[in-house]
Amino acid sequence: MLHTKHLKPFLAVVRHGNLTRASEELRRAQSAVSRSVQELEAWFGVALFERGARQWLLTNFGQALSRRTEMAFAELQSACDLLCERHPASAARLRAAPFFSLSVHERRLELLFAFTERKHISTAAASVGVSQPAASMALYDLESSVGVPLFDRAHAGVALNECGELLLAHVKRALAQLRLAASEISALKGVIEGQVVVGALPFSRPFVLPVAIGRVLREHPRLQVRTLEAPMDALIAGLRLGDVDFLTGALPLEPVESGLVVEQLMSEPMAVLARADHPLAAASALDLADLLDASWVLSRPGTPSREALSSCLAQQGLTEPQVAVESSDISVIRGLLLETDMISAASRQLFSHELKAGVLVTLPVSLPGTERPMGILRRTSEHSSPGAQLLIDEVRQVCRNEASVAEQA
Repeated sequence: MLHTKHLKPFLAVVRHGNLTRASEELRRAQSAVSRSVQELEAWFGVALFERGARQWLLTNFGQALSRRTEMAFAELQSACDLLCERHPASAARLRAAPFFSLSVHERRLELLFAFTERKHISTAAASVGVSQPAASMALYDLESSVGVPLFDRAHAGVALNECGELLLAHVKRALAQLRLAASEISALKGVIEGQVVVGALPFSRPFVLPVAIGRVLREHPRLQVRTLEAPMDALIAGLRLGDVDFLTGALPLEPVESGLVVEQLMSEPMAVLARADHPLAAASALDLADLLDASWVLSRPGTPSREALSSCLAQQGLTEPQVAVESSDISVIRGLLLETDMISAASRQLFSHELKAGVLVTLPVSLPGTERPMGILRRTSEHSSPGAQLLIDEVRQVCRNEASVAEQA
């Protein structure tokens, strides 16, 4: 991790443009302030200032770090303000706590994150390579330095309390800004690198996202992409915390929380799918009623696709089809479509490769009202790294191409 304790001296030099005045504000020796700047420059591998006899001017790299550090500190200031409201008697101590300028050893932050992920101090300690007593002491010291209780200590163990969860959320968002700074500085050096974390929603996984990732990585091989497959609520929580860069795929049907941006890229109705040599595949036209006696494989009741199909049938006064298999596993559905006479109703995007290869076909029947928008869910562009922005742009292009193909079909 970046040695975050150097960020406060860095911003002091930015504010004053002068090492002497910065050291006076911090009440630290000029050599110590200068060393902090040098440590940051060594970590990022760039010069952050153009040093003059009387004034230090930010380079482009320094401007990127300064902007992101200001945003990180604003997150921490927001956390401090909220904790002061909840603990007014501790307000003075909170506002003086070094934690809110990240003047804390990075090992304590690592332990905090490890503990919140693993829920046990012993496993958290093992993950960062320290003993359990040392981890317990570090977390206790962290709590003491903040000035308000952050943990509930019960007979069953230790857990973050409400204040601890609040602080954790703001710290994660603050550190996400510093990761963005590192990505932006690399981009200014002409290299797109770092990690992009994508929440992979249904419809994007089989075709759109793999194609977009492949195109970006061919141009920028030092970039790394990690996909997350999880329930929508968990992915949105990760997005808000800065753990996830953006989500792509089938957009949520309900309104999303404030502070998030929804971008619809395409929308197409579900299709009825069968293998290429299915007995029904030769028909030039079919009514939905003609398919009700066929054997179907569908997702379970309550899922968006099943509900959309049920609504379509109800609007036409039709009953539910004969469902032989209920499954939401795409590999199971694919296997049944290819190996049996079963048919299914699904988005074409889920079986794009099979349709392009001609091993599956769409039957000539329409399913009006089953459209599901597909697109991107993200925070503002201010929260996107250069690598994430490139991948977002490529997802847009792939979706535009797919929408064009669907219109021609």
